[in-house]
Amino acid sequence: MAKLSYRQVEAFRAVMIAGTTTGAAELLYISQPAVSRLLNDFEAAVKIKLFERHHKRLAPTPEALLLFEEVERSFIGIDRLANMAEELRDFQRGSLKVAAMPAIALGFLPRVMQQFSQRHQGVNLTLQVRSSQQVADWIATQHFDVGIGAINVADPALAVEVLGEAALVCALPASHPLAEKQVIVPEDLRDQPFISLGPEQSVRYKVDEAFEQARVSRQLVFDTQLSHVACSFVDAGSGVALVDPITALHFSSANLVFRPFEPWVSFSYHLLYPAHRARSRATEEFSQLLKQELALLVKRADGLLRLKNVSAS
Repeated sequence: MAKLSYRQVEAFRAVMIAGTTTGAAELLYISQPAVSRLLNDFEAAVKIKLFERHHKRLAPTPEALLLFEEVERSFIGIDRLANMAEELRDFQRGSLKVAAMPAIALGFLPRVMQQFSQRHQGVNLTLQVRSSQQVADWIATQHFDVGIGAINVADPALAVEVLGEAALVCALPASHPLAEKQVIVPEDLRDQPFISLGPEQSVRYKVDEAFEQARVSRQLVFDTQLSHVACSFVDAGSGVALVDPITALHFSSANLVFRPFEPWVSFSYHLLYPAHRARSRATEEFSQLLKQELALLVKRADGLLRLKNVSAS
């Protein structure tokens, strides 16, 4: 048997549906002679009489009806593929796996993901919260689509993009005398009970350096890995702390106030992607929304969130 072409099968199917070559031509957006030629070629290839010709209509033979059943099964599969592609294109299907450090995941990120979910309800979302190093490891091994961490690692398995560089802010009890100040400086915190971020975080050494350069000593009472926990210590009356501003903006307590701290002690937010895998449309769309919402957060923060290198584009 001669080799069949997809166009021949498509023409046969269109004739079976329309009943005439003219109707089939309209379905396929080609000329009637082209349909007739394809149909003749199809009959010659299968070596079976498929139609009885009665004036301008074609009456399918029993063999044609059986063949049409098989063709329809194949086209249903193709239609399903086309429908799935359309769903992926319109974000009606797919998945997005996000890994993020706690500083951005405990308040800000769930709101962004909820917005994304409302826009693209067919996309299945996953959020895992881990340390920045664990986030980087997961992205490097392609277990997640996008990560947000505080470290900029030189790893060929990672594509790293700066999301923004922020200044730490000072968390104070609302009743603290320093709460009246607009900006806190190291001298203000001399001999104050102080909650530090843990030594496993690079920002800890930046904070210590700022106080060493100012020749200011503090009462170091607690270490903790998370800014959120540091805020909870302050809320409990344990002392004061320097924390990342996104955590500060989402920490809910009437007993706490947050003030800008000078000099600038930077806390970086980075987007991490697998370097050797193409990014999905969902990943690109989510990253864009994340940048837009972060830019809006900066505007609403009334100076508390001072961010460098952030862009809504």
